[in-house]
Amino acid sequence: MDLEQEFNLTGLGACFLPREFANFTGPLGPVEVVDAVAQPRTVLALLVAGKTVVFSGNYARVDGIYRYCARNEKQLAPAGRPGPASDKRRHIAQITSARRMRLHHLLIPARADALVGIEDAPDTPGLQQWLHNPTGERLFLLPVRRLQRILTDMRRASEGLAVPGLDTAITILPHVYVPADMSVPAMLNDFARLITGRRVLDMGTGTGVLALLAARLGAASVVATDSNPRAVENARINTERLRMNSLVKVVGPADLFTGLAGEKFDVIIFNAPWAEGVPKSLYDTAIYDPGHGVLKSFMKSAPGHLSPGGVILLQYSDVSESRGDKAMEYLRAVLAESGLGVVSDRSIRRRSRLTGTGETVRFFEIRKSAQ
Repeated sequence: MDLEQEFNLTGLGACFLPREFANFTGPLGPVEVVDAVAQPRTVLALLVAGKTVVFSGNYARVDGIYRYCARNEKQLAPAGRPGPASDKRRHIAQITSARRMRLHHLLIPARADALVGIEDAPDTPGLQQWLHNPTGERLFLLPVRRLQRILTDMRRASEGLAVPGLDTAITILPHVYVPADMSVPAMLNDFARLITGRRVLDMGTGTGVLALLAARLGAASVVATDSNPRAVENARINTERLRMNSLVKVVGPADLFTGLAGEKFDVIIFNAPWAEGVPKSLYDTAIYDPGHGVLKSFMKSAPGHLSPGGVILLQYSDVSESRGDKAMEYLRAVLAESGLGVVSDRSIRRRSRLTGTGETVRFFEIRKSAQ
């Protein structure tokens, strides 16, 4: 969506849908302001008819209506027939995406850090910090689905996120990728034998969780870096919070190996962006890799930063394959081009936040093919 969408709504006046949310909603249908006393099935019918709903009234009822619509999301986009078996996963992903887009047409008005026209609204101090582009004092529309994600992230930032293997919860700043579940960081434990006593680089560190876990597993030293400036700040905060400054050095922000010229590591950890697509925000840079360019650049440069006998530990998902992109096949081709090969891997199966379908996440042990 190239332009913000402007509206003049009865009882609210001039308001707009910020570009970052328009990316999730797509073009809005005819807008209706609905009091949350409405029956959930009535609101669902409006979505099915292509309408966009702006809520007023009690927040608990707004939340209840949203959850009702989410439970009945199959009505928002017919499943149809997937066609050939080879297209089934792509078809499911497209239907899931269409349904989620329709759910984003349930909106709440907001101004600055507060919801507008909503009774018993949750506290949202610092809401503007969680927006990609702060809106100031302008009245804007916020999808309920996105609000609930922001509220979850606010709570995690305030309370911290417990990570098995770390004795103190980590904090999470706005626009920094949050681990979907602890089973993925836990996979690092399977490679403890490769980390103990070694010099480690954590590429794309995010909150710093893998760098901190590597230090806990006995790494001699850890360097952590990220291209996202908020992630670098976040990793520094967590390193200080866990009093691991003597072991973990956070550098950047920088793209991949920029700023690490001449440095060699025994282990390079990379939780790579795993979905083909264009990032729409700083947060998305941890998820989307246009044309697999980041993955290819990493594999091209990584061998030059490995010590003799060094290893790359790469986390990667097959989620893009559900969209017709042969991600794992591409990964192996890139490895071959870079003179690298997979020695072993660990995997888990989980539900993807992107597509709503299952995905396999793998942690690959990769070495130079000549070794």
